[in-house]
Amino acid sequence: MRKKRSVGKLAPANPNMTPMIDVVFLLISFFTLVMNFSQAELNEEVVLPNSELAQPPDAAPPEMITLQIMADRSIFIGTRKCGIEQGELRATSLSEAIRSELDVLHTLRRVDPKDVTIVIRGDGDVDVGYVQKAISVCQDRGADNFVLRARQVRE
Repeated sequence: MRKKRSVGKLAPANPNMTPMIDVVFLLISFFTLVMNFSQAELNEEVVLPNSELAQPPDAAPPEMITLQIMADRSIFIGTRKCGIEQGELRATSLSEAIRSELDVLHTLRRVDPKDVTIVIRGDGDVDVGYVQKAISVCQDRGADNFVLRARQVRE
């Protein structure tokens, strides 16, 4: 005679999700902190000039504003399009854009304009005189530290 085995109903599985959520949160936090934001603000349309003297920087300046001078002589500060000369049809002038950027740094971080480094990424097709005008506008607003970017020539 066969015995019947009674199979009881299994309780539904309720896994503890807390450790998995903790691990996911830690991974998101880690990758956010390690992410390199300096490449995010660079415009790839700017073709830097070649230079034999160009050296990679030891460290990024603590407070900086990046100017990107395009081949068509337009200047970008972040996503804001600017121009220097009177006849240019731009959304804003470079002088006003630099003033507002310096004001934001001064208001939020208490940074003196003389402590801000202006990083200039000028296209290789832009004449030097136009870059000098941009530097002059920045100097009129109180910025004195400048870094010019170029592509390093490899031997």
